[in-house]
Amino acid sequence: MEQSYHFFLALHLYSLYASGFLMFFYLILTQGNFKTEFIFIRRIRLFLPIYNTFLAFMLFTGLLLLAMKKFQMNLHFWLMIASWILILALAIFHFVQFKKARKIRRYIAFRWVSFLILFCEMLLLFLPFVLKKYL
Repeated sequence: MEQSYHFFLALHLYSLYASGFLMFFYLILTQGNFKTEFIFIRRIRLFLPIYNTFLAFMLFTGLLLLAMKKFQMNLHFWLMIASWILILALAIFHFVQFKKARKIRRYIAFRWVSFLILFCEMLLLFLPFVLKKYL
């Protein structure tokens, strides 16, 4: 039991770091300068399934770890769950904004919104680990 807990903890931490890297990479994708609108749209649409897969994997490994802890909740677990829910809500809102920008073909406002959303997501991703030292 202890060995599998450490295995899933490592998977969860690596998926967390990978998600942070993917958020940073997505930020670069949305802020980058592209020659055509088609390249801009294609890169984001090809990237989103990978990004969402890692978010789902992070949730799955987190739930496995919580089950192995026999659902003994503390403030740190609640903070991680709340952060993940907010990250998911922001990712959905971000996708809706991308769809709107694509429909009206105005990407400058989308880039500003994208920057703010991804910056907030990165803060939320690492917030539970920073606050763990203080709680």
